Amino acid sequence: MRLEGARPAIGANEPANKAIVFNCGYNGLSIIRDLGSRGVQCRAMDSVRSIGTYSRYAEYVACPDPAYDESGFVEFLFDYCARLAHKPVLFPTNDHWAMAVARHRQSLLEVSLPCVADWSSIRQVIEKDHFYRIGEERGYGTPVTVELSELASTSPDMFPLAAKPKHRRVSADAKDDGFHRAMDRLRLVVIEDRDALDEFLLEEEPWIPDLVFQSYVPGLSDMMRTVGVYADREHTVRAVFTGRKLRGYPADAGDCVVGENFTMPYPVIDEVHRIVGDLRLSGILEFEFKYDEIRDMHVLIEVNPRSWSWVGITSAMGAGLPWTAYADLTGRNDPTATAQSKTVPDGSVRYAKVIDDAINTLFRYGSRHPWSKGIFGWWSDLNAAPLVRYAEFQRDDPVVALVSLLRGIRTLGAWLLAAARRTAGDAVRAASRGSTPAGGVAN
Repeated sequence: MRLEGARPAIGANEPANKAIVFNCGYNGLSIIRDLGSRGVQCRAMDSVRSIGTYSRYAEYVACPDPAYDESGFVEFLFDYCARLAHKPVLFPTNDHWAMAVARHRQSLLEVSLPCVADWSSIRQVIEKDHFYRIGEERGYGTPVTVELSELASTSPDMFPLAAKPKHRRVSADAKDDGFHRAMDRLRLVVIEDRDALDEFLLEEEPWIPDLVFQSYVPGLSDMMRTVGVYADREHTVRAVFTGRKLRGYPADAGDCVVGENFTMPYPVIDEVHRIVGDLRLSGILEFEFKYDEIRDMHVLIEVNPRSWSWVGITSAMGAGLPWTAYADLTGRNDPTATAQSKTVPDGSVRYAKVIDDAINTLFRYGSRHPWSKGIFGWWSDLNAAPLVRYAEFQRDDPVVALVSLLRGIRTLGAWLLAAARRTAGDAVRAASRGSTPAGGVAN
């Protein structure tokens, strides 16, 4: 991770400002552990008991879900922050939490230090159709996007097309949960030809206005590259991490399950700096690229205006983006937040969601998938790097490990039951096709 710049000191050594982390899955857990281990008092604020709410480094605070009650969430957050002696730093870790904080950033600034840009800035990247138009106009290297009005005349050489949501989660006061389920189901659909497009448009008609259609970059999720940055309030990039996914689930477009450090070309990093300045972005940001092997280029798939699922790897390589952000926003002059990190070879540091990766490689990928392995092959491959940061397992945070194991057992059990039902259903259908009607004669 390459770190740049410095901020003035505020005098006190002990962190006075609390950190409030929203949506505390493994993304939020990484931030909580990073800051909590440095003495920062953390609040795991969520509408459910996500994994990060069990960490010894945080106190769980239940709050309204901005996906369904944005007004209630913002009112709750404002009142909570106003009761604190010092302004807390706000860390949203998912789109709809970032949307809610950004929309009300001006009022929240009275009582907090949001680690996110204002709404006028982040809506340019969080609304994917908007971002792709900007990307095409300014030459950001985004995929070629087809407007809905142009789908009927799409030329054959544009296929395969990728269909995906404009946004999978939104902050609102009255949003039908069916929307979120549909967007999860349609997170990436590859459409091979005109006939498949016509069929897709007919089957998914209610959701077509919520989707974007663009040229598909071939490859599984191991072709995904991440450039994670922290940009200050003047939209200057102060810290950079670059890495790549090794495995995701689902395999084609899933969230990162195993990732590692990986050097990206300098022109790509320079472009990230340009985009941050152009769009006046700030906070922790993820630029997600997909490497196109055929054209030997990195295509900018999306920009997430908040931390990402495996941000925990940055803390294993040096200061870490969460601490760099916290130190900057609170005005701390801490050398560990501004010092240059040690350069290490690609693949030296890994981040792994161990339980999920075990379930995926041993069961869910399927025996014919190249990522499918036996238990000894999986463990050897997982630990091939000199340093592996395990998402669930940290010696001083045992409750998180226990809850993760229990949830993993439940996930595996549900998957095995569903697989057994599919197998039984296939057997019944096969038997039905091969049976001889009563009184008939077999061929």
